Amino acid sequence: MSGKYGFGGGIELPKIDSSKPRAVPDQGALKEAVEAGTTLGFVSREPSAKRRPGPKRTEAQDKVSIPGPKRVIDQFRAFCNEQNVTLWEGLELLLQSRGR
Repeated sequence: MSGKYGFGGGIELPKIDSSKPRAVPDQGALKEAVEAGTTLGFVSREPSAKRRPGPKRTEAQDKVSIPGPKRVIDQFRAFCNEQNVTLWEGLELLLQSRGR
């Protein structure tokens, strides 16, 4: 066993002639083909901007991750469930109850 994977000498891959220029499609014919496809109901395969599901955000968003005792986190989540609000809305309720 004399090669990297136990083969001696390896294999010869065929040489590829890359001197051929790539054919450039006729822009007029390409435009006609796209228009014909559009009239037949074909849609573009170009990626579109992805939007997250849910309501449109009206203000800047941020995230906070606060590790803490499980009993406190569970108590906060229970509070949010009782109030039927999301976690951020529950935090806002608690901040507003401070009176500021």
